[in-house]
Amino acid sequence: MRTAPAWVLLVFLAACGDQVSPTATPHAPRAAAATARAPLPNDHGPMLPGDSAATEAVPVLSRVAALMVASLTNVAIPPDGYSHAPDAVHPDVACAPGGWNGARCWLAYTPYLQSNAAWENPSFLVGASDTGWAIPAGVSNPVVPWPGGRDYNSDPDQVFDPATGRLVTFYRKVDDAYNNILVTSSADGRRWRDPQLAFQEPNHDAVSPAVVLDPGRRARMWYVRSGTDGCRAQRTRVSMRTAEPGPHQPLEDATWSDAMDVRLSQPGFVVWHMDVIALPEWQSYLALLVSHAVGNDCASDDLWLAMSVDGARWQVFPVPVLWRLMPAAKQLRILSWYRGTMRYDAATDSLHLWPSALTADNRWFVYHTAVKFTDLVRLLLAATPADQPHADLVVASRVSAAIRRRMP
Repeated sequence: MRTAPAWVLLVFLAACGDQVSPTATPHAPRAAAATARAPLPNDHGPMLPGDSAATEAVPVLSRVAALMVASLTNVAIPPDGYSHAPDAVHPDVACAPGGWNGARCWLAYTPYLQSNAAWENPSFLVGASDTGWAIPAGVSNPVVPWPGGRDYNSDPDQVFDPATGRLVTFYRKVDDAYNNILVTSSADGRRWRDPQLAFQEPNHDAVSPAVVLDPGRRARMWYVRSGTDGCRAQRTRVSMRTAEPGPHQPLEDATWSDAMDVRLSQPGFVVWHMDVIALPEWQSYLALLVSHAVGNDCASDDLWLAMSVDGARWQVFPVPVLWRLMPAAKQLRILSWYRGTMRYDAATDSLHLWPSALTADNRWFVYHTAVKFTDLVRLLLAATPADQPHADLVVASRVSAAIRRRMP
C-alpha cells in the first residue's frame, strides 16, 4: 500500500460544440450499418522508463508516447439499437469492488454516428475485460431516449453508491436555454428511475460533469463553463458543486450546493471536457482533461492529466498524455482525442484509460491503454512546457512541488 503524504473536421461541433449539427437534422435519423474498425499501428517506439540509461537521451514526449501506446488497443462497442452503429463517445467507467449485478465494471457512453446529436443518448455496457464490452441482458440501448426537437443529450458520468447499492448516472440534457444536469439510478442496470433535475446552468455552462463519491458519501461534481460559444470558446473555466446526502438517502435526491470556481488553468489552452477519479493512496484527485490550443476548437483536442489534493486547486502537467501529432494517432488517422475515462488499480499501480477519438473518416472510436502510474507521473514531472507539441502556444508554467512530494 502506498503511504505517500499528502485532450480539421467541424461536423461534430453540434452536440460537442453545443449547437445543432450543421451536417444532420435533429429528427430521428436513419440507421446505418457498422463498419470495420481501423487496425492499430505497430508502434514500437523508444524504450520505456527504466529500460536503460539510454532513455535519458530520449525526449520526454517520446517516452510518454511509448508508455501510453504500448498497450493501446481498440475497444469493441456493440451497435446500439437506435443508431445500429458502433460509433461511441463520452465513455465513463464505474467499477465496484467484488462486482455488481454480475459484472465488475459498467461503461456508460453515448452513440455518435456521423457526429449527429440525435444519436447521443446515454447507453450502458458491462465489461468482461478492459476491452471486451457487451450489452447487458435485458437492456436495450440507449437507455435514455432522444429528447426530440432541437434538444439533445450528452456527457454521461456515473458512480457506484455503496450505501444504496445503486449505479448512479448523471448526464447533460441541452435545450434552447439551459444545460440541465439530470440524474438517474438503477439497482440492477436494467430498470432505471425517471431522471431528475440535479441543477441547471445557462447554455453552455455545465459541460462534461465529472462526479466522485467520497467514502463518507460526500459527492463532488466538476464541470466546464464555456458560455454560448460552446466548443468554439477561446476561454473556459471549471466549477465544482458538492452534495451530502443522508446515510441512506438516494444520491439523486440530494441537494447540490451553489457552484464555486476552481483553480484549474492551462495557459495557452482551453479546457473542454474532463473526467475525475479519486486516488486515496495518493491522497489526491486525478483529472483527465480534453483541451485544445487557443485559436483552435474542440475538433483539435489532446488529452492531459492534472492532480489536486482538495479538488479546488489543480496542477496540470506540462505535456499531454495522448495528442493528435503523436505517431500512433497519425497512423490511426485520429483528428481529435476526446473525452475519456479512467480507473486506477492500486494493487498493481496501473492506470487504465479509455479515451474516445474522432478519425479522419468521421468515425468515433473508443480505445484502451494501461500504464504504470508512477512511471507516467515521473515522466510528466520531468517535462517542461518546452517538451510539449505546441510549445510555441503555451505560456511557461510549472507543476508544483506538492505533487512531487506525494510521489509514492
